[in-house]
Amino acid sequence: MTPAEEEILSAAIITSGECLAGVNLTGRDFSTMAGGLLFDLIKTIAESGGHADLITITKAINGLPADEKRGYPAVSVINALFAIGASGSASPFHAEVIAEEAARRRLIAAGQWLVQYGTEGMDVDSLADKALEAVQGAVSGVSTTVDAIGATLADTINSFGEPVTYSETPWDSINQLIQGWRPGGLYIIGARPSVGKTIAGLQAAIKLTALGPVAFISLEMSEVELQKRMISLDAKIDIGHITRNNITEDDMQRMSPAIKRWETMPLYVDKTHGAKFSDISRHVWSVKRQHGLAAVVIDYLQLMESSDPKKREYEVVTENSRKLKLLAQQLDVPVIALSQLNRSSEQRDGKVPQLSDLRASGGVEQDADVVILLHRDLMKSPHEIDLIVAKNRHGITGTADMDFCGHYSEIRDRYQQAA
Repeated sequence: MTPAEEEILSAAIITSGECLAGVNLTGRDFSTMAGGLLFDLIKTIAESGGHADLITITKAINGLPADEKRGYPAVSVINALFAIGASGSASPFHAEVIAEEAARRRLIAAGQWLVQYGTEGMDVDSLADKALEAVQGAVSGVSTTVDAIGATLADTINSFGEPVTYSETPWDSINQLIQGWRPGGLYIIGARPSVGKTIAGLQAAIKLTALGPVAFISLEMSEVELQKRMISLDAKIDIGHITRNNITEDDMQRMSPAIKRWETMPLYVDKTHGAKFSDISRHVWSVKRQHGLAAVVIDYLQLMESSDPKKREYEVVTENSRKLKLLAQQLDVPVIALSQLNRSSEQRDGKVPQLSDLRASGGVEQDADVVILLHRDLMKSPHEIDLIVAKNRHGITGTADMDFCGHYSEIRDRYQQAA
């Protein structure tokens, strides 16, 4: 047993288990089976209202069948733990040390597992998925405490007078409906092809860089294509001039003041073009570790693949949607995923999209905190676009009438004047 394990077991015996209140450890976190079994036994006795002292512990072990009794420490070891005389005042600190040591052992074991299966030829994508699961499982139990819901109720009530933390979207009309991007939330922006979902995603990402680094995963456009749209949007240069390499003197004058800002803009585009969740997760966590993270934007959901090629599209999209929601919660940042709509809206009067138009919509609709559907009549009014908040878990739904300025790669509030 490690010194921290000996200290916490000694304190647990001396205090009859009282020092374990609020300690989130299990026997699995101990370095030896004997120590883990003893810890679980003391905790079980204490949580059932008994006194886990030297006598009751010894009696409980002696009452076990012979094959179960073998794993527990000998009476002499339990007596030696009692003789240490730990008071229990440092038990929370010792619990943190034990949890960290346990996580380290599990990480080492995960590494050894990867070496074994990696050399045996397991499929790389499956190996990457298993690696992420192993690492997350290894650190999942590090030093957390469990409180009853009432324990933090006063903090919640006191927070009523404080503003809710939202990050503004680029559009005031949408902010009025959803208030902004909420940390830990999954936001879906859905549209038919060529309606403007990539423009909406890029606008959102650029706006969020004012708050910190943004991880952008583009599964459809290259980094160069995104850069051209960014220049068009930020400098108000006709995208046609950029794509045709027909930059005017006026365009250059618009670009010059912004070049330094663009060079330091904390927008990190995934250059690997990996389409599996494991690839996306690696990019996002790398940005977070190296620079910090304010948000994640993914273009687009239906292009994300599965490590299992046998899965149908519905299963793949549902699986990836759930993983993105969990990722948002783990990172405590908004995750904005663009999504393609099916053709159903084109058969409907007015061609206005609905939630059911999301391709493989079941899981996406369920997981999303907010769903914004883009609607634009490409024939009758190509310069107008509706942003329809079709789902809002934390507020109201509604429609924002906007202007679509495709030549500037921009969606703009209708009352906003052109530059």
